[in-house]
Amino acid sequence: MATFYIIHSKSTDAFYTGSSNNFEMQFEQHKNGHFPKGFKSSAKDWVAYFLIHDIDIDTANRIVKHVKKNKSQEFFESLKADGSMADKLVEEFTNVRSHPESNQEPS
Repeated sequence: MATFYIIHSKSTDAFYTGSSNNFEMQFEQHKNGHFPKGFKSSAKDWVAYFLIHDIDIDTANRIVKHVKKNKSQEFFESLKADGSMADKLVEEFTNVRSHPESNQEPS
């Protein structure tokens, strides 16, 4: 099973959104600068900010796409503050089929 995640760096005040089948390993790579050409390498103080565990990777990727379209510090704060947001996101993006003629997400 996969994890949808948002990590945050206080030193750069940056957020990063992603998904992984192995969050713990991916998170360690972010913290250790394993991706030297990515903007994540500019910070070493990443912390897990928001997590949704135990979802399938397709759902996690759809949530990433949705969150990146709406990303703002205010949006991230509302995700963290509203305990029901994780369930709402999973429900909205589980078993959604994309149609080749449409790149729209479900409403």
